[in-house]
Amino acid sequence: MKNQHFYQLFKDSRLAQVAAPMSKVLRGSNAPSPTHQILFAPKGSSSRSEYGIKKPLPKQVGVSHFVMNAMDTSRNIPDVEKFSSPHYNRLKFQESGIVLKKPATKENPLFAWDSSKSLKKSQRDNVVAEFNLGGNASTRDIKHVLKANPTLAKEFKQWLVKRSPESIVFKIPAKMEELLKEFIASSQTVKKHPSSLVDLTRKFGRVSSTAPARSVQGTGGLSYNQKGRLNNTPNGIKTGVIAPGRLVADREAAINGFVASLNERTVALQNNFISNAPGKHPRQFVLPFKISEAELTPTGGIRMYADGVKVGSWIQRTEGGSSYANRSNYVASNPYFGSLSERNSRDATALENLLGLVSKNKS
Repeated sequence: MKNQHFYQLFKDSRLAQVAAPMSKVLRGSNAPSPTHQILFAPKGSSSRSEYGIKKPLPKQVGVSHFVMNAMDTSRNIPDVEKFSSPHYNRLKFQESGIVLKKPATKENPLFAWDSSKSLKKSQRDNVVAEFNLGGNASTRDIKHVLKANPTLAKEFKQWLVKRSPESIVFKIPAKMEELLKEFIASSQTVKKHPSSLVDLTRKFGRVSSTAPARSVQGTGGLSYNQKGRLNNTPNGIKTGVIAPGRLVADREAAINGFVASLNERTVALQNNFISNAPGKHPRQFVLPFKISEAELTPTGGIRMYADGVKVGSWIQRTEGGSSYANRSNYVASNPYFGSLSERNSRDATALENLLGLVSKNKS
């Protein structure tokens, strides 16, 4: 009887209404290549349950983004799940107006072609690059390519006899390397590393070791602003970017969905204040930060730097000051988050008033 009663309760609960996903790799997959697509339906289409796939979806899906592995399955039900991925992080990054920078002596990982590289060709190219392998290719990949070309040395010697016979006698290393690259690039019989989709994707934000240096790796769509562009506002020319964020460590802050490195001297007072706030958690406080720089890493990621902004007059005041009682502090985003005793007493008072009970007077 107890089991039947428990079964009835579980059947009527919300937990029983949650459908188990048909595929475990729909979200958060560790595969190097993406297995899902991110779709978005306008409000007019979603009101008619039309999302651009074969089967209509329930209206509870809403107008937000969702991911899917296939437009149709053997059960005639598309395996979808509400998930926007880093879409809104990209939008917040665009709204902030930050200009992405890259070191002048390094290539742009988002636009890896010859016109976007600052290094000279002699410093960038090597023999491995002629086999469609990246500069950080492993020894295993190189041996695999050489094994596919067993007659490479013999064909290269025959080509040298016709092209540059004096190089066989003198054997200058620099010249031999240039001739070998020329031979591999012009030969029709040399088997190179085949380019695949895995070479153009990023696993955990890192480029594959076999990715060729000249392959297009995407734009990211993070920022299209140009360096040095003036942004005019009603208050004048905008000289900096101020964005809200939360301190997650002594030298790190979560800003616009990214973790930025902070100058510890600029956030020492803020960190001390929010850590010692009575009844409040440090993550409750939303603090202003000035983003000084956001640059691209060699693997295509973002490295952000920011400084804390000193706002309010509480920083310059002490407890002995005349205006200590009226000082302005940071306001917590949810002031009732950390005070457990206050929430319990407030809930108990509301419940007693609803039931018409009289609580005991507190002495």
